Amino acid sequence: MQDLLAELLWRNVEIDEAANRLCQTLPGFSEAKQAYDNLSEQLRKIVGRDLYDQYFAQLIRYTGYEVQSYYSLGLGLREDLVQALGV
Repeated sequence: MQDLLAELLWRNVEIDEAANRLCQTLPGFSEAKQAYDNLSEQLRKIVGRDLYDQYFAQLIRYTGYEVQSYYSLGLGLREDLVQALGV
């Protein structure tokens, strides 16, 4: 049950796709994405693809916890429920 609820809340492709569509409509999103993509490419050239990929993987892992926290609060879940689910 715990895995099913976590799957529904955190690893839901439909939510990911809806969030992506929403981002596309936000003023400034396209410019922010383009600036990020440009800077990412510059960093890859300086530090190399392997080190950049390691950094990016850790960044995504780290920020994923923050995103899950905000998402949980947005759903109105209690902190103890989130901790009990281990997500």
